[in-house]
Amino acid sequence: MDVFLVDDHRVFTDLLRLGLDACSDLRCSGVAHSLAEARAATVAYDVAVVDLQLPDGSGLALVGPLQPVLLLTAHPHAARRAGVAGVLGKDAPLTEILAAIRTVAAGGVLPPASDRPAGAPRLTPRELDVLAELGRGRDAARIATALGLSLHTVRDHIRALMGKLGAHSQLEAVVTAGRLGLIAVGS
Repeated sequence: MDVFLVDDHRVFTDLLRLGLDACSDLRCSGVAHSLAEARAATVAYDVAVVDLQLPDGSGLALVGPLQPVLLLTAHPHAARRAGVAGVLGKDAPLTEILAAIRTVAAGGVLPPASDRPAGAPRLTPRELDVLAELGRGRDAARIATALGLSLHTVRDHIRALMGKLGAHSQLEAVVTAGRLGLIAVGS
């Protein structure tokens, strides 16, 4: 199976190319480092592996012209599945990337990745609601009013959140959640 790589990180494409070419059933048929290069390329391929963020625009702009597309990005949770056969993080092991390429080349589609960012704890929907309110700068009393909960219940949720996030204060919980991509602080 021939694979076309579109990524602006040359070391990454060089290493992935080596990994592909080491497989008996996969071969890198070409590499492009920008949207313009990808659009101008005339290589035959079975799967295009495309980065989301390219120097001259979004890799999603290639979804129509290139098919099938496996989106490989450093930000898989920010990526939308707009017509791509799958989304994988660049931090995925090589074996997982190669398996995904084989699946897409065979006409398959990867299941959507979890909406939970890597390294984030599992939170209940209500804990996420309370966390979002904390991120907006609300205190426990205002959160209770906004969510229609008792103050005691909100404080229990805050304690649970702090424990799950490994935080020693509400502020630390909000900062940690923002870093993990669980909430947008201040929105």
